[in-house]
Amino acid sequence: MYSIESPKTLIISDLQVSENDLETEINDNLSLHYDGWLFDKNVKTENYCDAKGKKFDSTTEKPFRPTPTLFNFKIGKGLVIPGWELGLLKMKKGSTRCLVIPHQLAYGHRAMGDLIPAYSTLIFEVQLIEIYKSKK
Repeated sequence: MYSIESPKTLIISDLQVSENDLETEINDNLSLHYDGWLFDKNVKTENYCDAKGKKFDSTTEKPFRPTPTLFNFKIGKGLVIPGWELGLLKMKKGSTRCLVIPHQLAYGHRAMGDLIPAYSTLIFEVQLIEIYKSKK
């Protein structure tokens, strides 16, 4: 085991793939749960998804949410960071995915409050609960 440097490109790793055939596409409305961590290059691991540092958000845990709350958004509209827009495409309903997002596809040079410093690589575990297909 050794420390790993933060990745330069988006890493998408399926942790659990559902048998469901419904997949996300541009303009779908998604409902999901997620946990987010800062990437920590000092964690001894060879797996990028395991290099979890400080947790900065969760839709299911206190103190981030008083009660579990689904996160809802329309994919392909620029409402979330680019790493999510790219990393959640073609994900099947009911699946769980790890995204390791370099700063260029996250918040870049901007800090997000006290929790996410500028130039942070982020790790998300996302559980896709529901896909509401867009009306063509």
